[in-house]
Amino acid sequence: MIRTILVTGATGNIGSLVIPQLVEKGAQVRAYVRNSKKAEKLREMGVQLFEGDFSNQKALNKAAEGVDAVLALTPPNSDAVAQGKAILNAALHAGTPYYVRVSAIGAAEDAPTENGRMHYISDEALIQSGLPFTIIRPHFFMQNLLGALESIKCESKMYWGMGDGKLGLVDVRDIADCVTKLLVEGEHDGLIYTLTGPASISFYQMAEVLSQSLDKQVEYVPISVDEVYKAFLQMGMDDWFAQVMRDYSKAYSENWGDYTTGDVEVITGNEPRSFRQFSEEVFLPVFKG
Repeated sequence: MIRTILVTGATGNIGSLVIPQLVEKGAQVRAYVRNSKKAEKLREMGVQLFEGDFSNQKALNKAAEGVDAVLALTPPNSDAVAQGKAILNAALHAGTPYYVRVSAIGAAEDAPTENGRMHYISDEALIQSGLPFTIIRPHFFMQNLLGALESIKCESKMYWGMGDGKLGLVDVRDIADCVTKLLVEGEHDGLIYTLTGPASISFYQMAEVLSQSLDKQVEYVPISVDEVYKAFLQMGMDDWFAQVMRDYSKAYSENWGDYTTGDVEVITGNEPRSFRQFSEEVFLPVFKG
């Protein structure tokens, strides 16, 4: 078993689910965080905290010293390539740790979003690095639906720019299970996996499932991709992020994400969670809370 693991992006959607599993399995976990005071819960679990941002190569190198594995998580942002390079350099500085990289769905040189193109650059750098690695490219997160919580509560409506498009969206819990399995067992070297749920469904179908789980009629209201862009700017996001979300919405509305894979089961041995499971086990408790 791999024993010492460095996790970047430790307090995000994926990292916050992976770390408790790693601790439970006996791993010695290091978390690289921007603010250690905001990560006290991790320290209470026995996680060793290293504070710094991705521009601090010295701090990253120190966090990676002597590790057996690295989980590289970076948020979507205009500096993601430089951040990915910094994490990779820290791993190379540490020796030859097993490197698990969370990339993006459809990462490619000609991906429809800047985020996908940037992740492709970072993926290729890892492939060429000589490190043992596994890359996972998750589909649209089911947990993204929580962003519609308030409009569902107040208006019984959820607004998205995906048109009639279908998506093989994935539960973040399945992503975390896959990542944990990879880090603990150290297998699947040199492979790239695309993680999806068990079915490709539209937002109209998601609204039907949410309606049944919540016992409350939920309506999906399609909006234009330009309205998506404006909405994210109004939420305080920068132009880069708003543009990326507009481009993703356009691609998904054209059924760019209309597919599923069996990769979750290949890695974990378990079938991926359905949207109904997410609706009842995650969305409903948050809605009631």
